[in-house]
Amino acid sequence: MINRKLELPRKDKNGNSRLSYSQIKCFKENKNDFISRYILNEPFVSNEYIEFGSKVGEALETNNFNNFHELEEQVLRKIERLDEFEKFVKLDFGGFMIYGYIDSNTNDLSKIIDYKTGGKKKELIYSKEDYTQLCYYALALKQEYGVAPDVAQVHFIRRGGNLYRGQDLVVAQEEPIIIDIDITEERLKRVYWETIETAKEIEAFYLDYLKNSV
Repeated sequence: MINRKLELPRKDKNGNSRLSYSQIKCFKENKNDFISRYILNEPFVSNEYIEFGSKVGEALETNNFNNFHELEEQVLRKIERLDEFEKFVKLDFGGFMIYGYIDSNTNDLSKIIDYKTGGKKKELIYSKEDYTQLCYYALALKQEYGVAPDVAQVHFIRRGGNLYRGQDLVVAQEEPIIIDIDITEERLKRVYWETIETAKEIEAFYLDYLKNSV
């Protein structure tokens, strides 16, 4: 935990600087996009891929598959769903907060799941070291409830169809892919301290942008 308040682009209702996994990911991948989305607050433009993922997530949460064909429904019903959906979590670093929502978790918080959709080989993203979303959730649960999950998984649903060929996006006829995420104490500590350093980088970038844009 750091002992000073960081000056970051986004604030919560209490005036605390806040980050999210999406913000951090955007900052690391594309500084221009970060400026547009999180400093200039340009309206977020959705797309059919994002909307498809949201449609899948809503169906899993509500157990309503009316917006999917029968074969798609058969795949979606195979996906594990736990006791609670969209649990709000917060992780206090002292100088800033990270907020997020767990897609699904058990009542005793021993298991958390994040649902993802994507095309061919997109599941490989979630096996990489820089995929830390579930680490933040595990850290937040440990901080707030005093217990970290035993299991954290990404359940990946393959997406079929090709918009560029005029095809609708659909749930592919493939078994869901389950990816176990490393949430050992060692990794959580590493992610925690690396996030503080990243937050400081974001602060420096933001203040430099403000200085140069005057």
